[in-house]
Amino acid sequence: MLDRNIMDALIENVELRFNNSGYSDHEIGWSESKMHPDYDLWYVTSGEITIDYQGGRFTAREGDIVFFNPGVAYSAYCVDAPCSHVFTHFDFQLGKRVHFLNDFDLMGVIPRHNFKTEGPLFRSTFDAYKNKEPMSALMLKGCFLVLLAKLLAIPKENSPAANTPVERTVHYAKLKPVLQYIDEHIGESIPAALLAEMIHMSPKYFYAFFKINIGLTPQSYITKMRMNRARELLMDRKLTVKEIAYQLGFSDPYTFSKVFKRFHKIPPSRFSDHT
Repeated sequence: MLDRNIMDALIENVELRFNNSGYSDHEIGWSESKMHPDYDLWYVTSGEITIDYQGGRFTAREGDIVFFNPGVAYSAYCVDAPCSHVFTHFDFQLGKRVHFLNDFDLMGVIPRHNFKTEGPLFRSTFDAYKNKEPMSALMLKGCFLVLLAKLLAIPKENSPAANTPVERTVHYAKLKPVLQYIDEHIGESIPAALLAEMIHMSPKYFYAFFKINIGLTPQSYITKMRMNRARELLMDRKLTVKEIAYQLGFSDPYTFSKVFKRFHKIPPSRFSDHT
């Protein structure tokens, strides 16, 4: 599973795109069986929806969220009373990884007690968006990100995976010692060959494995972590730009400043004045 600290560090590389959204109202006896190429999030607005997928049966009630991963077949229906929900189809991409949200075990029904504030806020903003109120598209995107962040923050033992009958293959456990080593030696030279050797891979295979799972090459990830650490040190205001450059393994302050400006769009010498 993708560590949430890594997710925070890589958030600037994440891209959210809405594909389709709307309201669905259904009478008793409604059913559908589908499989979507993108992520699909339902916010149940009334009644109960029964959902079958991957050998399990689950019930979503008013205020609950139903999260569908791409490529997963499901059947949904309402039996005893009419039901309705808001739906949003979207892509959420990290670097080259299109389906990396699969690693967070979100698939299934997520009870409303996990997002008592965020759910209703998303619903009201969605209504404003459908009514074409000014700036509602921007507000909807912001509220959706808040809701998604809340879902991602659900502790693993309380995540929908606890109710999901399918085991997932995860590769982050394999990369964990590598990522921990990078974090602990961020100011040193870190050859990719050394990281590959740590987890018994050839350098070529390690490069591809790392990029597929993290969304960045090993060196790009290391540079990203250094720039995040540099930002923290500058905000702390205890070290000079020169001291930070050498602490993070740069050969000279000029090279450090050049890389920092490329990442943060402002020279490190001026960063503290803008925070």
